[in-house]
Amino acid sequence: MNYLKNSILWVTILVTNISWAAVNYNLGLVSQVENITQFNSNANFGVSDVWGYTDETGIEYAIVGYRYGTFIYDVSTDPDNPNLVFDVSGPSGGDYYYHRDYKTYADHLYIVNEMWGIDEGVQIIDLSPLPESTPIKLDTYTGVDQSHNLWIDEEEGMAFIESDYPNNIHVLDLTNPGSPIHLSDFSYYDGMDCHDIYTVNEMAYVAEGWSYQYGIYDISDINDPVRLAIIPASGYAHNSWLNSSGTHLITTEETVGMTVKIWDIQDLNNITLAGEYLGENNLAHNVHIKNDFVYISHYTTGIKIIDIFNPEDPIEVAAFDTYPQNDLNGFYGCWGAFPFTENGYVYASDMQNGLYILDHGDIEAGWVNGSIIDIDVPVPNVEIKSTLNGKSFYSDAVGYYSFGFPQGAQEFEFFLNDELIETRIITILPHQTTSQDIILGVDSGDVNGDGVLNILDIVTLVNWIILNEFNNSGDMNSDGQLNILDVVILVNIILS
Repeated sequence: MNYLKNSILWVTILVTNISWAAVNYNLGLVSQVENITQFNSNANFGVSDVWGYTDETGIEYAIVGYRYGTFIYDVSTDPDNPNLVFDVSGPSGGDYYYHRDYKTYADHLYIVNEMWGIDEGVQIIDLSPLPESTPIKLDTYTGVDQSHNLWIDEEEGMAFIESDYPNNIHVLDLTNPGSPIHLSDFSYYDGMDCHDIYTVNEMAYVAEGWSYQYGIYDISDINDPVRLAIIPASGYAHNSWLNSSGTHLITTEETVGMTVKIWDIQDLNNITLAGEYLGENNLAHNVHIKNDFVYISHYTTGIKIIDIFNPEDPIEVAAFDTYPQNDLNGFYGCWGAFPFTENGYVYASDMQNGLYILDHGDIEAGWVNGSIIDIDVPVPNVEIKSTLNGKSFYSDAVGYYSFGFPQGAQEFEFFLNDELIETRIITILPHQTTSQDIILGVDSGDVNGDGVLNILDIVTLVNWIILNEFNNSGDMNSDGQLNILDVVILVNIILS
């Protein structure tokens, strides 16, 4: 979130006779901690960002901000009922939203707050006593007072604290994790208007807020950052994160209508936009990336997960609406999403509804294409609607369709002129593209697409199996494989 939100005049929008349907799929709810919100302000704000920590025994903890400080929950011992193990009081004055941000390093938790009050600065918590005893609060680092965000470069042992002009980013040496030492600053035009920073391999990627740009810096000499490239932003340059291979930078602008963008940065002299994504409420907050999955805290639509295996075609593969109240484009709902757990859980913080513990399962995207045909005539403008998440795709003017979707045997309804005409199962293979022509009015089993069920369909299927080729038309049991079981099912269909 940006600083100017504190000056926004909020208008209450009265919505009547509208039903908001939460979109939840491929993210299972393990538990929800609602009582955090009992501390919220009268405006029902207080819950902020979320992070995680794993102790030496493997117990995992969710760290979440609330109005008066920070709660640390054990979410492993009894996932259905997370246990509060520590409460860190912090400053809580002068902020409508109660911004707090977290990172962990070397068994220590670092907390920055944007509020005024008790214990201003970078709060430091020694987590190493867990799980046998409670964490230990150490002396607060007071070289900075208020801060919106921080980042820790674990390889270099440095913390980057968002600060104020002219010292825009305050860099700390964490050689002694409990007693940071001021190391250097990004000053003047370097990182100006910094809102967020991400570093890896001696490179820094700075979201430079109202400067409407993302700066890419060489920080091999931390005392002399060198800006190598600029990526422009049309909205507020909010945050960025690299994909695992370091070839693409994903950015958010926290501005209504501004997409989550995927930039190809392999050539810093020729950075190009590869792909874009935006959820139903048209307002994304932050991104974090684990493997090929981008975890987006997407305000009123909750958490969204997109697969960027193909950066030019990002595919939404999971969603959980932490804010079912509505899908308007206001600054409500999901603030943070933390995916870097060892048990596959995802933590999501919602400003109005508390902390969510979710289970993803790493569902990947795949692609399918083909033609929709009725008695050898292509059928245009057919709506292909998923029963999983309600998303629709359409055949073009010559009956051709193509789309990406989460893997698995997925059910789709086919509509023509708003009339349901077919329901089919299409198998989506992970990170693969398959083809399936849809012959309207013909039962499953027309493998070769000639509109007739006979021995030629069996021959076609057997040839695919011998050649180790996959085609949805032959996957009779929708298990994502072609084998003798499909042949048996096809023979029975023809005989019947």
